[in-house]
Amino acid sequence: MKPSLLMLSGDRDVAAGRRGPFYYTLEGLSREFDRIDVLTPNVANGQPRTLHGVAHIHPSTGGRLWHARWLIRRGRALAAERRYHLIVSHDYGIFSNGIAAARLSRRLGAPYVSEIHHIPAHPRRAQWWESAAKLGYRAYIGFAATRARAIRVVNRREVPELLRRWGVPPERILVLPSAHVDREVFRPGDDPRPYTLGFVGRLVANKGLDYLAKVFATLAADAPDARFVAVGNGPEAADLQRRLSAAGIEDRVDRIRWVDGPDDLAALYRQMDALVCPSRSEGGPRVCLEAMACGTPVFSTPVGLMPEVIEPGVNGWLLPWDAKAGADLVVRALGARDALAGAGTAARRATEPFTRDRVLGAYARAYRDLASESLA
Repeated sequence: MKPSLLMLSGDRDVAAGRRGPFYYTLEGLSREFDRIDVLTPNVANGQPRTLHGVAHIHPSTGGRLWHARWLIRRGRALAAERRYHLIVSHDYGIFSNGIAAARLSRRLGAPYVSEIHHIPAHPRRAQWWESAAKLGYRAYIGFAATRARAIRVVNRREVPELLRRWGVPPERILVLPSAHVDREVFRPGDDPRPYTLGFVGRLVANKGLDYLAKVFATLAADAPDARFVAVGNGPEAADLQRRLSAAGIEDRVDRIRWVDGPDDLAALYRQMDALVCPSRSEGGPRVCLEAMACGTPVFSTPVGLMPEVIEPGVNGWLLPWDAKAGADLVVRALGARDALAGAGTAARRATEPFTRDRVLGAYARAYRDLASESLA
């Protein structure tokens, strides 16, 4: 007999019919669970759906402030029809999911796992309010540490070290990476590389856009023929454009606000000599693994998985937090062409542990094992 799973998710894609990362997470879970019920936030064009035969999507019809109440009410109604062996909550923001999961866990007698993918202002703050948000996370994690069966994190160093400092017992910390990459799509090729350096990501404050502009400007001054590409859009798009204009390099940066799919994105990675990721906080980031799988080495700040994956000077480079020092490092590394080519080959090898089947299989089996404790 396979167990049943109740998920309180923050994902908005599956309810709207989009195939984002969570769609594939559910595909992996569907192999290990008899039934999965997923409660999601309210989303435009959202509707109940069934995915992979066993995953049933239930979007909320209410607003954010009353979301916890809806989760509890809907979770109890579903539990009247079947027994759940595990509850999983994706926790962020005002922690509606986690608060509801704790209530449902106590009411239904099913253990729950709290998922924390990243913590604002850790390791660095991007906006003033993130310090207050970090305090909120600390309060919630203190709450969850005494109620949840485990707190799931997605990297082995950055977040676990912080949780231990906050008093979470090591045995309550469950490390299950979430970033995965399709190495059949994201693979090396013979594409011309017109871009000396590229960036891919949503244009938001934590992506370090001031740092990015500094790196582009320094490299542009050192290499008059260098060209750049910035892929992505978001609320900080105008700020990035202003910084590029102030540096006098606006005409040397190709701005691509949207790509149609993974194949197009992979082609862009293959057109870069290297990718730069100057984020101040991340869970993965997935874009770095995608670029590395394409044989494109990465310059990244030490966020998320990157300190675990990047061997400095071997398959990529870890950037210092100081933007000037980071820009100087990029200039030196890109000037060593043989080392750059070797780093690209090594970068591809470093992504072998992050194939979709491997990452999602380990995730699903870990939750199946936790749920199986309730089957006895």
